[in-house]
Amino acid sequence: MNVNVEFRVLGPLEVLADGEPVPVPAGRGRVLLATLLLRPNRFVSVDELVDRLWDGEPPTADRAHKTLQTTVLRLRQALGAANRVRTTAGGYLVEVTPEELDLLRFREFVRAGDFASATELWRGPALANVASDVVHREDVPRLDEEHLGALEGRIDADLDRGQAGQLVAELSALIRQHPLRERFWAQRMTALARSGRQAEALESYRELTALLAAELGLDPSPELSRLHVALLNGEAEAPERKVICQLPPDTAGFVGRAEMFRQVEEKLAAPGLPVVVLTGAPGVGKSAFTIKAAHRLRQRFPDGQLFVRLNGAGGTPREAAEVLAELLVALGVPASAIPDGVQARSATFRAQLADRSILVVLDDAAGAEQVRPLLPGTAGCAVLISSRQQLVQVEGAQSLRLSPLGAEDGIALLSSVLGAERAGTDRTALSAIAGACGGLPLALRVAGARLAARESLPLRSLARRLSDERHRLDELTMGDLEVRATFGPSYEALPADAATAFRRLGLLGATDVASWTVGVLAGGDGERLVERLVEANLLDEVGLDLTGEPRYRLHDLLAVYAAELVRAEDDQVVAAAMRDYVGLLLTLVDLGVVDWTGGDELPLQPFAASTVLDRAEMERLAGDERFLLAEKVNIDLAIMFCLRENWVQDAAGLADRAFHFLDVYYSHDRVVQVRELLREAAFADGDELVAWRSHLDLLYQRATRGVTEDLLAEYSRCADAFEALGAHAELAAVLGALTYFTMVHTGRPQVELAERAVVAARASGVSRIYVGNLRELGTVLSSEGRYPESVRALGEALAISRDEGGSSDTALVLSRITASALAHGDLERASAAAHEALDLATELGDVRGVAYCTVQRSQVDLALGDAGLALTGAEKALSIFEQLGERRGVVRALASVAEANLALGLTDKVIEVAVAALENYADAGDAGAEERLRAALARARRKA
Repeated sequence: MNVNVEFRVLGPLEVLADGEPVPVPAGRGRVLLATLLLRPNRFVSVDELVDRLWDGEPPTADRAHKTLQTTVLRLRQALGAANRVRTTAGGYLVEVTPEELDLLRFREFVRAGDFASATELWRGPALANVASDVVHREDVPRLDEEHLGALEGRIDADLDRGQAGQLVAELSALIRQHPLRERFWAQRMTALARSGRQAEALESYRELTALLAAELGLDPSPELSRLHVALLNGEAEAPERKVICQLPPDTAGFVGRAEMFRQVEEKLAAPGLPVVVLTGAPGVGKSAFTIKAAHRLRQRFPDGQLFVRLNGAGGTPREAAEVLAELLVALGVPASAIPDGVQARSATFRAQLADRSILVVLDDAAGAEQVRPLLPGTAGCAVLISSRQQLVQVEGAQSLRLSPLGAEDGIALLSSVLGAERAGTDRTALSAIAGACGGLPLALRVAGARLAARESLPLRSLARRLSDERHRLDELTMGDLEVRATFGPSYEALPADAATAFRRLGLLGATDVASWTVGVLAGGDGERLVERLVEANLLDEVGLDLTGEPRYRLHDLLAVYAAELVRAEDDQVVAAAMRDYVGLLLTLVDLGVVDWTGGDELPLQPFAASTVLDRAEMERLAGDERFLLAEKVNIDLAIMFCLRENWVQDAAGLADRAFHFLDVYYSHDRVVQVRELLREAAFADGDELVAWRSHLDLLYQRATRGVTEDLLAEYSRCADAFEALGAHAELAAVLGALTYFTMVHTGRPQVELAERAVVAARASGVSRIYVGNLRELGTVLSSEGRYPESVRALGEALAISRDEGGSSDTALVLSRITASALAHGDLERASAAAHEALDLATELGDVRGVAYCTVQRSQVDLALGDAGLALTGAEKALSIFEQLGERRGVVRALASVAEANLALGLTDKVIEVAVAALENYADAGDAGAEERLRAALARARRKA
């Protein structure tokens, strides 16, 4: 049932539901609700709320957060159907409409100039029934100031309507309450004079003069002095002041930006002379937003609004002296009285604005030097600036950056240009067009204008054209509207090195990059180049990556523009820059996976390490393994670039290294696709070693989804190819894999094949591969019932891996020791090996390895008689395998789940699990796991 809710803060805190009062818990509950209502529809962090609720240092952070949660819960329960408190990440907010909150209605009335309606909403001192020093110290004074401002506006309107006589008593009471507020004195003097009480008006001025001298040591303001002179001259009316509005017409068809408007209005309400700079990428709609915001603010600046276009994006920004002359004439200064020189004109301009409430709007500013002379000098005025530069050198300026429109707002803007009926003909194409425009209002308007000009053009036709990035900017042109043209001035204003950096980023497209990437592509100082591009709003800061390194990104359409520019560069120069980038990325990836190389992987092919950065800096960047995750997308892009350029060795070097760690983070299909592309490129280039190595890795990827006769045949082909090439290490690796997978698939040990693999590994001289093949030999010997020989082979493998190998090699050997010992009832040895293997895999962060070790440990737990612990481990492993899409692992985990349930006497569960597993994973190719499932199923059916 819908309930009409009203929250009131303009007086005592009250909540009404269908007109009936809703009790609000006293104490922290009221402080919490008041704090949220004073920031309607805005996120308030937990930390800020904790500070408010305690009015000082809370006892402990943990206790404070728990108390806050309890306070929120009780408040929600008390509000019931009137609850509007919502939980957000890291805090809370109140979702209310103007109809539901008097503060929002009050501010809407003020913006509309309806001061009478605004002041009628006040019911007494704000939040008088909320016991909080911090609320009454920090929030209530701001509310009171808004109230007094609205009251002054209402009284001015009443004076204009000829109600002077009725206002004298009210104004007399107000100056008793606020004796130093000169505006009320001025209004009282005016009301007295217009009521025929001129002597009292003059006496009021003398009273105020004495009061200001005694309390503050000041004279009345120039505005009051002018009013005094007017009264002395017998003028009942205050001196007229010219009101000026130079704003262009209000922006039509404007959508979104509600939060940005709120921020602008809040910052321009700050004391002193507020200066707000609106920045953003070319085409993001800075000028349109600035004009719209200035119109919304008109009521707040009753003496007028000045507007100047400064042509900062063009090649010839306007001179400050010229602009000042124009502004002075607009303010009524005769041309003959305008002084020479920027400084003199600036001083005259400030004098004209003194004691006035005027908004100065400076559109498209070029820089701080152009802006500084145009700033007023006194409070009461405010400045709103739009610029492609951030203008950080302007003292006291607060910057707000306009981002591209979100998807929904982009579609709404496009629809407003097209018309709702046309927009509704193909919502999919409409969404694609908006997406191709990247949320830039200019691009959206151009696209909309093109469609509007051709009513018969299907939306899907333009969507298809815009999908081609190489020609996208050609499509975003209509008459004098051209997206490419709006990018040009910002690019052309860049220094040569920053322009090079911008162009070269077009090689990577709209992807997140670190400053070192910018530096190596442009051959310069990456940090300085990034700073320059960010200042020019041609590059966006997108936060920190997982390693804490700042990341940056080109807007989608700017990336298209940069790609156009870089295509015009000399091919050899660009290729050299990309060679440097790929070489550095390869070096960093090599450093990043140094702890991950091992196990059964082929030895990495050597390469020449990059010297573009100092070694210490490269080690710093790649020292955190999360570096690989941060660069995941760019590694993929670099591999694809190398393949397009036929740089097969570089592509293989990147893929071989990166996939040691990232194979579980890319999708399986993507890993397979990259390996297939690399294999075909290598065969085409005549590099058979890289081609067959890539083919071998493809077989490993296929094996994770199941082992088949065809897979084993392909492994045999690889062995033949490596033997023909004289590639001993590769031959040894593939023979070891063939030994393992043949046993997995057939359940029959391959002792002769394992012995051949060990001989090949010894001949290769690669210790890691020798360890791996010893491991396989020990496994097949165990399966043959030759346990003592197995112990010796696996023991030798373990000793070598501990001395010469890495943790991953040791973990793999321990895993086989576990399996062998378990099969022969050596449970103490099996348990020790299983625990150590799992610990090593966990330390490595090897997700796949953790899953295999976990399912193996669950088998040991079951053998030791702890079926509950075994089931927990098996289900944990099953979850990981399912996330990885590792079908062979899934069927092994399901076998352990079935066996644990059998031991627990849950026969129905065993039958359910085993039947489903044998049916759904028949192609997984793990004979041992299938045999275990059938055995568990048979025993369960006998017990059922």
